[in-house]
Amino acid sequence: MQLMKREKVIVACGAGLLGMLVVVQFVVRPARERISTLRRVVADKRDVLAQIQIKGQDYRNLETQVAQLRSMVVPQQESRRILSTLERIREECGLPQGVLSLKPTTAAIDDKYQQTVVEVRLEGVTLAQIVAFLSRLDALVLAGGIRSLEVRRADRDPGLLRATVQLTTVAHTTAM
Repeated sequence: MQLMKREKVIVACGAGLLGMLVVVQFVVRPARERISTLRRVVADKRDVLAQIQIKGQDYRNLETQVAQLRSMVVPQQESRRILSTLERIREECGLPQGVLSLKPTTAAIDDKYQQTVVEVRLEGVTLAQIVAFLSRLDALVLAGGIRSLEVRRADRDPGLLRATVQLTTVAHTTAM
C-alpha cells in the first residue's frame, strides 16, 4: 500500500505530535515538578541556615559568657582562701579581734566546681565600720558575691550594730 503525499504529511505530523506529547509527558513535566520541588527545598534550607546562624551567634555569646565566668574563677583559685581574706579585710578596717565570726559551708555544684557560702557575723560595730568592711568586700574579685545582708541594733549597746553577711564564691574542685 502506497501512501500519497498528503497522507505521508499527515502521518509525519501525527508522529511528530505523538513524539512531542511523549517528550512533554516524560521529560518536561517531571523536570518542571523537580524544579518546583527544588525551589521549595532551597527556601526551606535557607530558613534552616538562618536558624543555624542565629543559634551559632547565641552559642558564641554563651561561650563568651562562660569564658568571662572562667576568668573570674581562675583568679579566685589563686587566692580563694576566703577566710584568710576576710581576716585581712577585718584588720584593714580596724575592727577588733572578737567582733568577727565566720561560718563556712561548701557544696558541690557539679564535678568541676564547688560553691562556698561563708556567713560573716559582725557584733558590736559602728555603721562606719560596717560600710568600710562591705566596701572592701565589694572591691574583691570573687566568682560570686554578697548573697544577703542583715543589719540590726546590738542587744547590749544601742549605739552599736550587728551585721550578718552571706558571701558566695565558686571555685574549681580540681585545684583543691
